[in-house]
This record gives sequence, C-alpha cells and structure tokens, in this order.
Amino acid sequence: MVSSAIRHDIIEWQHMRDEIQVDIRRLTHERALVSDDLQQLQIERDGKRLEWELEREENEKRRRGHVPFWGQARLLNGQCPPDRHRRYEARMYNLLVEDDWYAACMKEPIKIAGRNLVSPNSCINLVRPFALSDELFANFDQGLDDGVRGFWSIEVNTRECPRTIWDRVSQTTFTFPP
Repeated sequence: MVSSAIRHDIIEWQHMRDEIQVDIRRLTHERALVSDDLQQLQIERDGKRLEWELEREENEKRRRGHVPFWGQARLLNGQCPPDRHRRYEARMYNLLVEDDWYAACMKEPIKIAGRNLVSPNSCINLVRPFALSDELFANFDQGLDDGVRGFWSIEVNTRECPRTIWDRVSQTTFTFPP
C-alpha cells in the first residue's frame, strides 16, 4: 500500500512534469519564431550589404575613369629672381567633390620647364562654396571657385640666371678679330 503522502507527491510531480512539458513546447515555439525573425533580419542585412556593395562598385567604376590632372603651369615671379628660385602655379582639374583634394594635389606629378616634378611644394584650395558667399545670385562671369592650386619653387642654374658679374663673364664667349 502506498501512503497518501506518497500519492500526493506523485500527483504533484506529474503536475510539475506536465507544466514543464507545456513550458518546453512554448519555448520551442518561441525559439522557432525567434529563429524565423533572425533569418528575416539576416536576409534584410544581406540585401542591404549587397546594395551597398553595388553602390561602392559603381562609385569605384566612376572613380577609375576619373583622373585628376594639372593645367598649364604659370610662372609667378620675374625672369631672374634674386634667390634663383622661379615660382610656378598650376590649377588641378577633374577632382570629384568627395576626393581628398590635398592628397590628390600632393601626389600628382607635373612637368614644368622640362623637369619632371613628383609633387608641389604646397597646395591650396581656393574653392568658395556658394552657400558661404555674400552673393545673392551666382555670378558666373567671376566663377564660384578658383580651384585647387599647386605651387612649385624650382632652382634656376647659373646659366639661366647668373648671380654675379663673373657668372655672366664666364658664360660669354668672346671672339677676337683676326
């Protein structure tokens, strides 16, 4: 014979087992729902990632066909400056808005006065945003920007710019009459 206390414990254990089984079924169902939500979020994330990748590839394709270049270099100082350095300036063309203008300016080579120069001595961005200007209307005669400009200082040899009288005399060829 089983005592009533044991019977009561058995009924209580069976009741707890039934509650645990209900909880397990509920948690399994919730896990399936969370798993479905997670899959949906992963699908959306992958779609966004693909969209961003396509946009990045499109931008890279556009950038690959886009190469900044220097315009014609212009001499800024006199024919023979006292320090024997001629200063030149050139404007950079074909820059995109999102380009790092300083990096593009400093790495673009140029040929000035027969010399191949790797980079300018300095760069300046003279772009004047219309939103920050005092003009009410765009004045296209003046232009809204003067662009990115590079500056070079090239030492001139004594043949091009003699420093002393002796440099001038030594470069002169004398011909004596017979």
